[in-house]
Amino acid sequence: MGFRGADESVSAASSALNAFLDRLTSLSRPEALESLASTDITFSQLRILSALGCQAGPMSVNAIADQVQLSLAAAGRTVDKLVGGGLVDRREDPSDRRVKRISLTDAGMRFLETHLAMKHGTIQDFVARLPAELRDNLCTALRPIVDDEVDHFRLPAETRHRAS
Repeated sequence: MGFRGADESVSAASSALNAFLDRLTSLSRPEALESLASTDITFSQLRILSALGCQAGPMSVNAIADQVQLSLAAAGRTVDKLVGGGLVDRREDPSDRRVKRISLTDAGMRFLETHLAMKHGTIQDFVARLPAELRDNLCTALRPIVDDEVDHFRLPAETRHRAS
């Protein structure tokens, strides 16, 4: 496949995936927004909780700011609000007291689990409504992407540095 063919393939796949994700997101948007509004959690706070939920251990505020693409000051203020709300815990790093390590509390973990369960339920309901052949095709298309030894979700190092 020539260069033009590859560009068209990327464009077609991107367009199809964006349309799919937009439609899938719209299925849960009303419930998700209503649930989020009832908690007084901001989008930035949710992003930080999600980042912490994806980590095996505590994160520094610097690492959180980088991951969720907030300024260090904004990340610090948001963490302060989450600490005040009992959703995250802030402790000194045992090897460097200047560094504060942030981790989810049990309440923060329960909050994330509730929101993830809602998302998973929406996806489960959607997939259950698909005809069996489309479900099988979807699984056949996605499995190699998520099960491959190569992490297709990780940005190449040069792209990560440009995004910072």
